Amino acid sequence: MKPETRRKWRQWMSALTNPRLLFCLAVGWFFTNGWSYCALGAGVFFEIHWLRNLATVYLGLLWLPGTPEKLLTVGIAIGLLRLWFPEDTRTLALLKDKQKQIAAGVRKQYSRLKSWIKRRKGS
Repeated sequence: MKPETRRKWRQWMSALTNPRLLFCLAVGWFFTNGWSYCALGAGVFFEIHWLRNLATVYLGLLWLPGTPEKLLTVGIAIGLLRLWFPEDTRTLALLKDKQKQIAAGVRKQYSRLKSWIKRRKGS
C-alpha cells in the first residue's frame, strides 16, 4: 500500500472509530431504523397488530433499493456530533474536508455529463 493511501486510510479509520462519532451514528441509526425493529419485536411479542404492521411496512421500505436512509443516518449523526460534542473539531474538520472533496467530484462529473449532453444535442 502506498504511504499516501495508508495515511488517508488511517486518518479515516481514526475518525470513523472515534467513540463520539460511533455513539452519534448509533443514535442516528436508532432514529432512522432501530425504532422499527423494536416496534416489530414489541408488536409481535405483545400481539399489537397495528404496531407490527407499521414496523413491517417501514422496514420493507428501508430494504427497497435506493432508499436514502443511510444519508439521513449520517446526517443526523453529524448534527448530533456538532450538538453534543462541539469540541471534537478534528472529526468535524475531517468530515467537512471529505464533504468538500465529494462536492468537487460531483461538480466535475456534472460538468462532464453536461458537455456530453451538449455534444449529443449538437450532432
